[in-house]
Amino acid sequence: MKKDRNYKVQQPPKMYQQVITQLVEYIEYEQLTEGSKIPTERNLSELLGVSRSSIREGIRSLELLGYLDSRQGEGTFVANPPPFLIPSQLIKQQLDHTNLQNYYEVFIMCSKEIVSLSLSLGLSNKELIENTLNLKFTGDFWSDFPKWIEYIATGLQNPFFLSLWLNNYNVLEENDYFCTLNLNIQFNVFLDCYLERNETRLEELFHELSKLNKTNQI
Repeated sequence: MKKDRNYKVQQPPKMYQQVITQLVEYIEYEQLTEGSKIPTERNLSELLGVSRSSIREGIRSLELLGYLDSRQGEGTFVANPPPFLIPSQLIKQQLDHTNLQNYYEVFIMCSKEIVSLSLSLGLSNKELIENTLNLKFTGDFWSDFPKWIEYIATGLQNPFFLSLWLNNYNVLEENDYFCTLNLNIQFNVFLDCYLERNETRLEELFHELSKLNKTNQI
């Protein structure tokens, strides 16, 4: 049988999304620091070769993200946005290890909350085991652990944690962050504690994961 393929046409990015990327690339290339003034809409329109309305929409989006700060009568300036408000997939910004560590901390925090919420649903041990049997694990922690978290998160009534967790996971995966971590925990230990509802041991395991950072690099 032929493998199913996705023939859906991928939508190209909208103009303002392209402008957002171009604006961030311009700021990075020109090495504009916080407080630096960017060119006017008219100059940016000529520089980037797009309409002023697209420039205006892109600037507005970056203002909402905290990346730019427009001041009445003065112009638009580079700001210092909170790292978690920047969708790196959209603006294509390179993230250093410190920023990636921040994403990792939120990733672990959300993973822990998802597991806790799952256990609070009151599922029987049989239901927990049956749900787990639906997954195929590889033996690689950073392959199995995210697959498990995402799976149990889909059974929660609150989609917020899955959304936030998935955003952070994608950023870390795209930047090969997990490859920098020297991990001594086996995934089956996590899984066994979950099935046994051993929340004390799960707390300890998540604490161990949260301590992994650049000092634990291979």
